[in-house]
Amino acid sequence: MKYAIIFFSLILPNLAFTEILEKFPLACICDKSINALKYFDCKQKVSGTQLDIIENKKNKNIMIFSSFDEKNYQLFDEDNLSLIFNYDTEDYISSISIKENLDLVFSISYKEYNKKWAYDLKCVSIKKRLRF
Repeated sequence: MKYAIIFFSLILPNLAFTEILEKFPLACICDKSINALKYFDCKQKVSGTQLDIIENKKNKNIMIFSSFDEKNYQLFDEDNLSLIFNYDTEDYISSISIKENLDLVFSISYKEYNKKWAYDLKCVSIKKRLRF
């Protein structure tokens, strides 16, 4: 029983990781199910984005490109059911967290002011599927 628990704790997070990546590219828009003020704030600041996986042949890190801010985000962390990508500068850190159900949180944290803003978005896969 102990080995089964160890097996599933090691394998299941990797399955979630792979399942999320297989759904790329993603189209994301502000989440209408949140309260109206947050939704309209998101629409003004972010509106929407398309996320694409990009190849980084130098160091083989997983990266995504966001059409919203035209930045390349590097995989920073993967927890049980989400992937976290960061874009880090001297002044701020932008973060994209994607859950297994394709809920996305875009956040930006300004280091000097110790302020953080976050926006909730919903994504769908726009991967083209071949039909025979």
